[in-house]
Amino acid sequence: MSANVGVNQLQRRNHSRTNVGRKAGTTIITIVMIFVAAYFLLPLVWLLISTTKTGSELFNTPMLALPKHIGLFANLKLVSTYHGGYFWRWYLNSAIYATVTSVLSTVICSLAGYALAKYRFRARQFVFGMILASLLVPAAALTVPTFLMVKFLGLMNTYAGVIVPGLATAFGVYFLSIYIGEAMPTEFMDSGRVDGAGEWQIFWRIAIPVLRPGMVTYLLISFIGSWNNFFLPLLILNSSALYPLPLGLDVWSTYLTQAGAGVPPYAQIVTGSFLSILPMVVLFPFLRKYIASGMITGGIKM
Repeated sequence: MSANVGVNQLQRRNHSRTNVGRKAGTTIITIVMIFVAAYFLLPLVWLLISTTKTGSELFNTPMLALPKHIGLFANLKLVSTYHGGYFWRWYLNSAIYATVTSVLSTVICSLAGYALAKYRFRARQFVFGMILASLLVPAAALTVPTFLMVKFLGLMNTYAGVIVPGLATAFGVYFLSIYIGEAMPTEFMDSGRVDGAGEWQIFWRIAIPVLRPGMVTYLLISFIGSWNNFFLPLLILNSSALYPLPLGLDVWSTYLTQAGAGVPPYAQIVTGSFLSILPMVVLFPFLRKYIASGMITGGIKM
């Protein structure tokens, strides 16, 4: 009897120690995550507060202090009228570049990834190996070849010159081929063939509904990359009317000054920077369920 009591007491102590250890681990993880969240959110909070300040208040008030008079609407007016009102033209350009590039790139990379994942042909391993090899090449090393290609095609200083280089990416083909290989059962294709569907019908009617989470994930990645595209437009475009938003804001921060003031337009730059992140702030929560399900379903395996 006493032996059983001793065992029970020992089990209680071990259980109590386990609970204490779990609580301590949970507390530590929570604290770490709070610091991580603060690390990522602090710049956004600063940017939001800074859009309410004048240019002088940005340097004469504490970083996170609110101004005496909220100047958000005044800054929005400055952004809309400064430099001939080009800001919203740049915003529209970025929307065109990012939307067209991401949608077409998603379709093209999905087709290529589908072919690599689900069909067996002679050069398949070679093509896949070349795609993997290209992922190892630094993006900066591709700048000159991309520039020469755009120039050869006669697309300098055009919308197409910014869009075409981003239509087929090695990352997109690799990402979607791996995802499709894991998420799309071959039995679905066989079932479609038995029902008399052609290969195009199988892709559009059977594969796409199954692969939508992965495609939406890549669509968002491609959209963000295209929206933030800076260096390629800098090389290709020489007309300010065609600039995307990041390049336009860089123009403001580099050499434009307020009329007669002799200082960079800090208030316009900060407010424009805040407006530039709004599409990502809106898109990510809207597409989050597709991204989460895509990552779970795809279960990328090396």
